[in-house]
Amino acid sequence: MKWTTANLKHANYTAKHELFVGTHTGSFKHLLPAADQNPHAQSNLSELSALDKESRVTSLAFGNEAQTEILLGRVKNVAELHSLGVGGGVTTRSIAFTGAPIVGLARYNNNLIAGIGDGQIQSMSLEAEEEADEEPASASVIIKTGDQMDHLRQCPSATNIVATGGKERQNNLKVYDLSADGKQIFNSKNLPNDYLQLEVPVWDSDIGFVDGPNVLATCSRHGYVRLYDTRKQRRPVTHFASEEHGMSFAALVAHGNYIYTGTTMGALKAFDTRRMKTHVHTYKGFTGGISDLHLDESGKYLSSASLDRYVRVHEAESTVLLYQCYVKSKATKVLIRQLSEQQQQPRQSSDDEDEVEHDVKSHKSNKNKRQLKATPLDAEYEDMFDQMPTVGDSDEDEAPDKQTSAAAKRKAPKQALKTKKKKQ
Repeated sequence: MKWTTANLKHANYTAKHELFVGTHTGSFKHLLPAADQNPHAQSNLSELSALDKESRVTSLAFGNEAQTEILLGRVKNVAELHSLGVGGGVTTRSIAFTGAPIVGLARYNNNLIAGIGDGQIQSMSLEAEEEADEEPASASVIIKTGDQMDHLRQCPSATNIVATGGKERQNNLKVYDLSADGKQIFNSKNLPNDYLQLEVPVWDSDIGFVDGPNVLATCSRHGYVRLYDTRKQRRPVTHFASEEHGMSFAALVAHGNYIYTGTTMGALKAFDTRRMKTHVHTYKGFTGGISDLHLDESGKYLSSASLDRYVRVHEAESTVLLYQCYVKSKATKVLIRQLSEQQQQPRQSSDDEDEVEHDVKSHKSNKNKRQLKATPLDAEYEDMFDQMPTVGDSDEDEAPDKQTSAAAKRKAPKQALKTKKKKQ
């Protein structure tokens, strides 16, 4: 599909998906690409009147395996827990932490785990907050990872494992076990010095679990993608470095043997973990930096949030752009999930269907009436034409006119011959 900035939906996009988008202004939107009538309709799940300059969405993740809870973090020290109902209803709870901004959220044993930008990992008990009526309980600091954190990611297969990463060597990739009171089980090591014996700069901007809790991938604003295996060594087992192109990777997601990365210049590329020398796929259609990536459960559909205010869905294998929607604000985070069977079933009864058919028929009749009334008659205009004299009304005037015209036609060729003879 050609590059375009309009809302679009590919004809082959038949998967039943819904999207949740966090924006730079703080709004939390819900999109339903599976809708037949209007697949680009948007609904706000947060109150717009309560948003301020510190409401920018900085973290978005599912809170359980069934994907019925969404954890949302902002620049300020308030996290939100959104519970999605079967009928489409959403209930929201707010949890306050002692630090900001919140760069990552996870849920483990009814505790809400938050990664703070200053390098702390804080925990808040959801049960204690429900029981407390006056003030919420203060968050306890599990561990100090460093002085700066860019992202916190929870392992989907082992929920007790979380990984953190940030800028500089002291904030590189680290893995912690929440079941062992936040014990550090892995600390990555940088690559050897370059040919000038200078330290290779480190900046782990995003993290992804590739194959369970043991294999992780990181991307960097310095233009590298690294793959770690905690069972083998502390240094990367393989990596990709883009010194020539100067890519600045900002978002990463992994599934199977593939790592999908987005850059600040609007380039989305896929790497194969078995050969990391170069990328294997390139996804087109972006006009702004990519801020977040997320895959559905099957790994076939890749959703992306971009600073050009668009949310897109690509087919991971064929790289075809299937869906694109303008969300009116800079999209910072995105989630995609499969609609449940109950949500896919039509909610209208037979009586409602009859009403819909009646509305459709009345709409068609009104449309036909509007088409008939599109060219109304102007009485004054018609009277003006009626009052105009018609040329050649009487038969007496028509007869001599016809004779003179016929005689002129007969004389015309004779006059032409005479003029030719004179010239000769």
